[in-house]
Amino acid sequence: MTAWYAVQVKRHNERRGQRQLDLRGICALLPLIEVIRRYRTRRVAALEPLFPGYLFAHMETMDATPARWQSLRWAPGVKRILGAGDVPVPVPDVVIDAIRERTQELGYVRPGLPYAPGSRVRIGWGPLAGLEAVFDRPMSRAGRAQVLLNLLGQYARVEVDTSDLEVV
Repeated sequence: MTAWYAVQVKRHNERRGQRQLDLRGICALLPLIEVIRRYRTRRVAALEPLFPGYLFAHMETMDATPARWQSLRWAPGVKRILGAGDVPVPVPDVVIDAIRERTQELGYVRPGLPYAPGSRVRIGWGPLAGLEAVFDRPMSRAGRAQVLLNLLGQYARVEVDTSDLEVV
């Protein structure tokens, strides 16, 4: 019988751990999430592990294949297999199915906007930094949004980067 197990790897070595498990013939799952980082004036999208320091391995039970378990335990970058004491505890298939479903379309998770139309936001960066506005709508997949800014008693539509917004 096979099941998924959570494997703790050394921090920032998730991809290395996945490669090592693949080389050993062990099916490994490393779910990724898209994050937007700001470097000076530009925004850069990067893929990072959804669960930093962890990945999932699909294997038979420890009693059925002890040699493969030793191969997993001693793979470079692997710290330990999560469980109770020395007994690995499988991750429910429902959890793995939900992760796979979420990553199926793009190969990674793309988080949605945390803002709903009408919610209050604060502009945190740029020439309008510190001003409060009302979130109107997302403009594009490139991360732009339209907000309503109260200027001199009237609302003006302003387009800003979503990464510049903070929830009030």
